[in-house]
Amino acid sequence: MTDKPDNNGDIIKKQYGIQPYTQRDLPLTPDIRYNDYAAEEDVHLRDYLNVVLKRKWIVVTFFISVVITATIISFLMVPLYQSTVTLKISNQNPDALSVPGLPFSNTNAKDFYTTQYELLKSRSLAEMVIKKLELDKNPDFLPLESKLSKAADRLTKPITKAASSFMSLFEPADNEGPSKSSDKEEIPVYLSHALTSRLEINPVKDSQLVNVSFESNDPEITVDVTNALAETYIEYDLKSRIDSSRQAKEFLEKQIADTKQKTEISESNLNRYASQNEIVFLNEGKQSVLSQKLSEINNSLSAATTERMRKEALYNQIRESGTAIPEILNNSLIQELSKEHASLEAEYSNLSRTFTPDYPKMKNLKSQIDTVSARLEAEKARITKSLQSDYYAALKREKYLKDSFESLQTRVLDFQERAVQYDTLRREVDVNKELHNSLLQKLNEVGIAAMSKASGIQIVDRAVYPRYPSKPDKTLNFILSVIFGLMGGIGLAFFVEYFDNTVKDHKEIEKGMRLPSLGMIPFQNNIAAETRPLLVNADFANPVSEAFRSIGTFLLLSSSARPPKTLLITSPGGQEGKTTICINIAAVLSEALGNGIIIDADLRKPRLHNFFKVDNKNGLSKYLSGNIEFDTSDGKLIKPTSMKGISVIPSGPIPPNPSELLYSARMKDLLDALQTLYSFVIIDAPPVMGMPDSILLSSLVDGTVLVVKAGETQKTALAETKRVFNSVNAKLLGVVLNGVKKNDIKYDYYSHYFSSYFNK
Repeated sequence: MTDKPDNNGDIIKKQYGIQPYTQRDLPLTPDIRYNDYAAEEDVHLRDYLNVVLKRKWIVVTFFISVVITATIISFLMVPLYQSTVTLKISNQNPDALSVPGLPFSNTNAKDFYTTQYELLKSRSLAEMVIKKLELDKNPDFLPLESKLSKAADRLTKPITKAASSFMSLFEPADNEGPSKSSDKEEIPVYLSHALTSRLEINPVKDSQLVNVSFESNDPEITVDVTNALAETYIEYDLKSRIDSSRQAKEFLEKQIADTKQKTEISESNLNRYASQNEIVFLNEGKQSVLSQKLSEINNSLSAATTERMRKEALYNQIRESGTAIPEILNNSLIQELSKEHASLEAEYSNLSRTFTPDYPKMKNLKSQIDTVSARLEAEKARITKSLQSDYYAALKREKYLKDSFESLQTRVLDFQERAVQYDTLRREVDVNKELHNSLLQKLNEVGIAAMSKASGIQIVDRAVYPRYPSKPDKTLNFILSVIFGLMGGIGLAFFVEYFDNTVKDHKEIEKGMRLPSLGMIPFQNNIAAETRPLLVNADFANPVSEAFRSIGTFLLLSSSARPPKTLLITSPGGQEGKTTICINIAAVLSEALGNGIIIDADLRKPRLHNFFKVDNKNGLSKYLSGNIEFDTSDGKLIKPTSMKGISVIPSGPIPPNPSELLYSARMKDLLDALQTLYSFVIIDAPPVMGMPDSILLSSLVDGTVLVVKAGETQKTALAETKRVFNSVNAKLLGVVLNGVKKNDIKYDYYSHYFSSYFNK
């Protein structure tokens, strides 16, 4: 105790030949390289089956709860009887009031049937049925309250009453009070609601049929109410039609009187206006006298203009060509005179060859020729004068007709201006007459409809006495509860599994975390209670011992150069069984390698001294602080245990600065010295999360082993632990999954491996 720490270090180096500490770079385990590139497997059906089996108590509990609850509710429910009446509702009645503008026109078929269904559930119809059957005096009419409902009312009634009292504070006071109006009601609202709330209207698809059902605790009331409702509905429909016809008749009579008066006034205004403006129409008012006369003058003017143009053309030909025009030359008299003149000229020419002009006969012919020529010229002059006279007469007639047309056209235009108002008045008369006639026709139709007592509603099948209750259907409820309980339990199991973020099997470690799995340790009550940490027994083989031996084999083969001699065993959190794992791994390695030592480096919450029943007054903390020396003979630091070939260095008193002591030079020297004395050194380190102790120690050892607790260690904690160790280049040899239960093991190699153990 008198030597300084540095001198003690020199003594250790001289005595055991300890060399200066150097970082050892061992190759990574092949498992890590394999897992980084391992392909993801498809989800198999057995994976889902495994979830159900693992959470079977959730499924069973939920299933039993649902079935028991449904059974209890079914037996507590009051039996209800149902009867049904089938009605035929037709919309083929004549539409006597389909006049545009009238307020009684019917709607389309879809709206009609929707209206009828709502009428069947109306409060007015319910009140009529209640009065007809005197249900307000029948105590069995109101639905019975089940025991379950009574219990629920007892629980909710105080809450509802308190809420109503609280809300009444914010409602304005009603001085009139609704009690006055309610006193006038013959049937209380709750009675009509008790009837309508238990009605079911079920239309038959693609037909005019509708099934009306009613439920009650009393089968006789069920039958009576259903049949009475159908009969009352038919009576209500007839009464509605009669009332509607009466109202329509009164409305039509009033409208007819109004339209008649309007028609008379419009006709009087039309006649007075026609008389004042001298408006007379022919052809039933289609054409006025002036228009007809203007049309006649226009036709005459067109003919006169045509005639004038023709005669003017002849006149112009005479002036230009003389009498040599076809109209003169083609004249019969002119043609005869021309023939006669030509004949005389021929005869005179023939005689002139024989006789002289003074010959009497020649003179006579000459005289005849002159006479004919004079007559021919005179006739041509007469015809020319006649054509000229005709031209002037046609011109004069055209001018006269044109003046008459222009004068009459002015009158017609003035008439047309006055006829616009006449047409407006005449259209008003026509509209009033048409509406008046239509209303008279509808009045006759309404009168016929009012006398008819036929209804479009018929009872097809009347309600019959129900022999068995319709509700509750205990068999159906039981089947549904079984189905819902089973499916709901499975769904709840998957829901719990989905939110379960803990590590449960080796596949989640290898594929999810990309870490090698060294092995799985089945759940043991001794491990959980920490009463018997040593599970490896060299005398006989058991699955747990074989699991630890398999882990030891993995550790020995984790390096290609040489087996790791110094191991750090830690866990992400506390209470995950790392100390127990340390002891059993040490037992397995001692069988293969020989003597070994366990260091309790958990200077915050040590436990090894309790497991091995050794004194903890002197230990690692005292050595690292320089209070004791490294001496294998005095037994202060290194203590023997009951396990063959295993020694232990307890933690010693809990220091105030564990991290500084663990990462000191003395800790490095201690590990080097122990490696020369023992075949392997195992460090039981504190948890990683929240403390730097294990992180600092990981740089001093050949490899680190993580211990996780199945069903307790969070995946996020394991992932964070991996990230921390990777950030300091620590050598992670693998993960030991502790406390694995049978339900956590999927159907693979491990399930068969541990089956013999779990069946015990």
